[in-house]
Amino acid sequence: MAQISPRRMTDEVMRILRDRIVGGELPAGSRVDVATLAAELGISRTPVREAILQLETAGLVVRQPYRGTVVAGVDVSRLEEVTALRIDLEGRAAALGVPRLSDAAVERMAGILDELEARHADADFSLGVFNELNRAFHAVLYGAADSPTMLRLIELLGAEADRIRLHFDVRGPFAEEHHREILDACRRRDAAAASQATRSHLLESYFAMRGERVVRDGILADVLREQGIEVS
Repeated sequence: MAQISPRRMTDEVMRILRDRIVGGELPAGSRVDVATLAAELGISRTPVREAILQLETAGLVVRQPYRGTVVAGVDVSRLEEVTALRIDLEGRAAALGVPRLSDAAVERMAGILDELEARHADADFSLGVFNELNRAFHAVLYGAADSPTMLRLIELLGAEADRIRLHFDVRGPFAEEHHREILDACRRRDAAAASQATRSHLLESYFAMRGERVVRDGILADVLREQGIEVS
């Protein structure tokens, strides 16, 4: 990592910490020590501090008196806010990404989706497999949007959603249906359809975790109204 630029180094440290938090290697309450992590990765403390600040902004870590930085607990009440922001940003990223997708990228998405569906019956499907493959599938499309700042925001919000999702059983036909719709739209290079399917996918995931098809007044309701999305 010593040869990577400072910006990319911070992003890499953030990715490492995010994956450890989402995957449960760093459970809620675990202390995140700058000096220890810098020594482990063989880098200076500066990119570690910067990565931790970004994770704090995303709500994945918090600073506590006398303890320093620790992994935040899962706050299911944040699900509504996170979903609203993801619907807005990811729908936009999908619309921007579709026109820039190569044929190879679309086939890469198809391969990831085939694996996701093939592993549906795995015992650990809900405990990480879905998160990993789901993230990879969408990352191909969002990466094509060529907006690094938006991608970083999407990754941070996605990490928070992944942590919450681990507390629920995400098996269900809704994910497969919308993934196929997104893939088909990408193959047709239909940006509007891909964006709509992406937003529907995120909303259905929210309903699955909440256990009800209800959107109460708040930021999520405001975003849905603004984008003309009706709850059936």
